[in-house]
Amino acid sequence: MVGRKSVCLRRLARGRRSEIVRFGRLLANPRVTVERLIEGWGVQTATACAGRHVLAIQDTSEFNFRTTAERRRGLGEIGKGVGRGLLLHAMVAVDAQTSGCLGLVSGRLWTRPGRRSLRHDKRSLSDKESARWLSTAEAAKSVLAAAASVTVVADRESDIYAEWARLPGPRFHLLTRAMHDRAIAQGGRLSTASLEPAGEAHIDLVARAGRPARRARLVARFGRVSLKRPGATREAGLPKTAQVSLVEVVAKAGVHTLEVGVDSRLRGNDK
Repeated sequence: MVGRKSVCLRRLARGRRSEIVRFGRLLANPRVTVERLIEGWGVQTATACAGRHVLAIQDTSEFNFRTTAERRRGLGEIGKGVGRGLLLHAMVAVDAQTSGCLGLVSGRLWTRPGRRSLRHDKRSLSDKESARWLSTAEAAKSVLAAAASVTVVADRESDIYAEWARLPGPRFHLLTRAMHDRAIAQGGRLSTASLEPAGEAHIDLVARAGRPARRARLVARFGRVSLKRPGATREAGLPKTAQVSLVEVVAKAGVHTLEVGVDSRLRGNDK
């Protein structure tokens, strides 16, 4: 597929019927499953990541197909409206020093079978799509075991208390944009935490429609806080608190971005 820049079986087979038949036999083999194919993603990546500081970046993509009610071919709802397709959650490994792409690590491919009748907050994490953030990061622990250090990078949907409580470990860290203004053991919430200044930066923003070019002033602060276990969490066995590193970036215009991370190298008063 990479060499011939196509996913069309006829083009991959270069029009030869014998090659098309061979592809068909492979895909029809009951031992060839989506899960087994995803397991194979990390085989070469594991070797490429040995001894490196790896950024394990994960996110979800939607694949929307034009279809009708009579020809949905098992595709489920995606996005908003009447869209039908499938979803892919993938993790890619990147060298933290060189920014070079090292390969795919793990992920999940699925379609939605239909609307759920049970409310989201009444279901356990294992019964939610958001479990993909934890399962993919957990799979990375074994695939990237030979790496010198791993930092899992994810967007705000990955701000899940069970993730903070279960996943961090030696040489395995998390960096996630905060979605919830969580309660902390020190009193108050993330947005009111006592933090130390980390410096300032100025960024030139180019002009856009309806917005002139300007220079933004960013102020950063950081500190260690202990997240309190949410009272509504349905997962058993989670600790009452989870210690994390908090980085707050405030723009002059008042826009806040909170980055929460767990670095197993930081303990006690170490900074």
